Amino acid sequence: MRKTLFFVVTILSFAMSVCAQSVQEPDFEFEPFVVNLQDSTLGDPLPCENAYIKAKAGASMYIVGIGKVKSYYYVNGIASSLVLDKKSCLVINLGGQSPLQTLSINKFDVLKKKRRFQNGEVGSFTGASVNNDKAAQNFRYKKYGKSSVLIPLSNLEPGEYCLSITNSMTNSKSAKVYTFSIK
Repeated sequence: MRKTLFFVVTILSFAMSVCAQSVQEPDFEFEPFVVNLQDSTLGDPLPCENAYIKAKAGASMYIVGIGKVKSYYYVNGIASSLVLDKKSCLVINLGGQSPLQTLSINKFDVLKKKRRFQNGEVGSFTGASVNNDKAAQNFRYKKYGKSSVLIPLSNLEPGEYCLSITNSMTNSKSAKVYTFSIK
């Protein structure tokens, strides 16, 4: 009887210790990490890089004054220092905010010395549009822990990407972006 009772208590304490292990969430809001789903631990943080805005006008705008001016976010360098595969997942603590209203994943166009994505344009006849997210990718997410979301990267094609966070005070993307590459 004692052996059976000891065995039951041992099994119950083991089961409770396994159930007590919880997922590891980022400590600070809006700092994304790669997550290891096998043991629910945080991996590398995404590199934070400075982005700057530039506008480019079409040739017709200079010649006849009719055309479009496009604005882009630029990031120096042609590749991120963090290379991930399609099986990777990101986790970010949003503090209870909606991911679709707070985050966007943008695919870069890679130029000779920098990367860029379009964020707006002004046309002579079409008017202006800002933060139209032509480079924005659709992404899935699910709740992870108490206040974080898990973003699988399986639907992204190979290329250079950035995770942009919308500034809730101005409703525009910040000048800091978190970059990664998908191979």
